[in-house]
Amino acid sequence: GFPVNVYIRSDREGVINLNGLPLSPQVAKVNLGTPLEMEPVQRGEVEVELLFFGVPVKRMMVNVLPPVKVIPGGHSIGVLLLSHGVIVIGVAAIGEPGTMIKNPAREAGITVGDTILRVNGEKIKNVVHLAELVHEYGRQGEKVQIEYKRGATILVSEIEPVLCKETGRYRIGLYVRDGANGVGTLSFYHPESGRYGALGHVITDVETNQPLNVEEGTVVKAVVSGIHKGLKGLPGEKIGIFTQEEDILGDIEKNTDYGIFGTLYDHIENPYYPEGIPVALASQVTPGPAEILTVLEEDKIERYAIEIERVFNQNNPTNKGMVIKIKDPDLIERTGGIIQGMSGSPIIKDNKLVGVVTHVFVNDPMRGYGVFAEWMLYELGISPLAQARGDLRIFSSFLFYRQDYFYIGKNIQAKRKEVIYFAAKTNFGNDSR
Repeated sequence: GFPVNVYIRSDREGVINLNGLPLSPQVAKVNLGTPLEMEPVQRGEVEVELLFFGVPVKRMMVNVLPPVKVIPGGHSIGVLLLSHGVIVIGVAAIGEPGTMIKNPAREAGITVGDTILRVNGEKIKNVVHLAELVHEYGRQGEKVQIEYKRGATILVSEIEPVLCKETGRYRIGLYVRDGANGVGTLSFYHPESGRYGALGHVITDVETNQPLNVEEGTVVKAVVSGIHKGLKGLPGEKIGIFTQEEDILGDIEKNTDYGIFGTLYDHIENPYYPEGIPVALASQVTPGPAEILTVLEEDKIERYAIEIERVFNQNNPTNKGMVIKIKDPDLIERTGGIIQGMSGSPIIKDNKLVGVVTHVFVNDPMRGYGVFAEWMLYELGISPLAQARGDLRIFSSFLFYRQDYFYIGKNIQAKRKEVIYFAAKTNFGNDSR
């Protein structure tokens, strides 16, 4: 077909180059039939204008920004999570053989996976609080109004507590849980904000497989005391030890599809990358040799060779961005591959944090999935791209190269708000798949 030419100019020179030449107030002709190579020259802001047949068709502000830099993790952590409300994990009949057996909660419609939020308007703090309220109202001969959540729907049921002769307490016939705890791996720490990301996937209740809605939580120091080696069809695991009262590292503010996030109370260090490393954008990640950082003994972080076998093209966040394979003979000998507790182990390639280990293939423990580190930054809210990705369309065809910088371009016309982002081109155990 015929070449399609447009013209481009900027309000200042020295911020970005186009096809190897400085972009300046002088109009430059561009053939859209050939690749465009745009690269940053220095940090700054420039207004860029596109013209077609001499008529301006697009104006945008382009900001050249340095990449986000983090301290990679690999540290073993204990995770203590208290859910918002208590989760129903089972139902129980109340009564003795030969007597009338009752299950008030089930008869009222409450089922496994529901989350109990309030009793007679009072917010439930934990399992003990729920049990005390039910017993007290039952002792007074009063019914309880249970407010609970099923999916995104809030429901209310009225239940009459029943006296359990075995325990001497009033009950409604439910088994419930108010949180979870386990061992995982810290993914990264952002010194400027004091915030962190870990695990790389959501924490779910072990019985219901429902995500836990965080009321409060903490991360603490943990040590690995042993390893259960993984086998085909039987994922292995780290055996971790931690205490709830001592060695608290920070809090847990969010439990999301991309991991847990919060604030650390003190600076952490990494023996291999003491100065920190940049976080790669999803578009920068390519197949090839890489490494992971994780703990297999006590609290010693070690590095192990892996291969990024496949990278999925993603313009929007999902928690499976790449397929990795363990290549390190020492790691294979000690663990059999990817094991539970390795969730959150940082994946580093070309001195950049590219992703985090998230899943193990049950039938092939040498392989697993990783999530892009960029999506974790986006979820944490410390990525300059967070607003662009959250509000606006991403034009993935506009990807240009330079290692040290990326762009965000913002349309300055009042009628339309668009962002074009220019980037470099190129026990919580692991979920089992």
